[in-house]
Amino acid sequence: MSFLGTFGRRVAVMWTFITRIPLPAELYPRDASELSAGTLVVIPIAGGLFGAVAALPAWILSLALPHTACAWIACGIYVALGWGLHIDGWSDVCDAVGSGKRGPEMRAVMKDPHTGSYGVAGVVTAISIRASLLSSIDPGIWMPSCALAGGIGRLACAAAAYTGRYPWDFGIAHDIVRNFDGRCLLLSLLAACPLLALAPLHAPLGMAVVCLAGGTLAFWSNGIMGGTNGDVLGAAAVLGELLMLSICAV
Repeated sequence: MSFLGTFGRRVAVMWTFITRIPLPAELYPRDASELSAGTLVVIPIAGGLFGAVAALPAWILSLALPHTACAWIACGIYVALGWGLHIDGWSDVCDAVGSGKRGPEMRAVMKDPHTGSYGVAGVVTAISIRASLLSSIDPGIWMPSCALAGGIGRLACAAAAYTGRYPWDFGIAHDIVRNFDGRCLLLSLLAACPLLALAPLHAPLGMAVVCLAGGTLAFWSNGIMGGTNGDVLGAAAVLGELLMLSICAV
């Protein structure tokens, strides 16, 4: 497959993983092995497109409805269309932190399919912060702001994969974390560079902040849980997006 073919395939696979917006059947992953470190490299592109597309309905509604209400509607649409995947990881991490456990016991809390009070509080907090930040931004720039948050914010996920360790034998993040090296991180940063055109001043700062946040979260997880799993990667994506949207709101 050519470079462009491989690139397009990876963007399509990542799109199907982070969103519920359908693509033609032939573009869907053939098997789980297509979700790899190489695929995670393009997450800024898929995330940026997803952020912009998901913000479009709320921007249209803002032409006739109060902006604050539309900001909450935007968050509801975003969660329904795919952000719920990352929010699930964020919720699991909040539950694990609230449990006071460490090591294997902490990971067991994350893998528990039930959501505890700390997880619920974490979800409410994350969505509330996103809606508040969006309501403080002019609706006319919601789409580029959400593209920046969705694309550059997800660099935190790449930084977490680079910093993280995966000592377990199985899991959705097994191949991603184990194989995401410095070259992959550099390629992820390059993949985010087209987004610099949307905000030449804010985007470079955002790239630095979210990468530091994602790396720090994985470093913490390595120490307290013994490694970095898919839930931590999802939590990093949520954290990175909220940080990037905060920068856009300044």
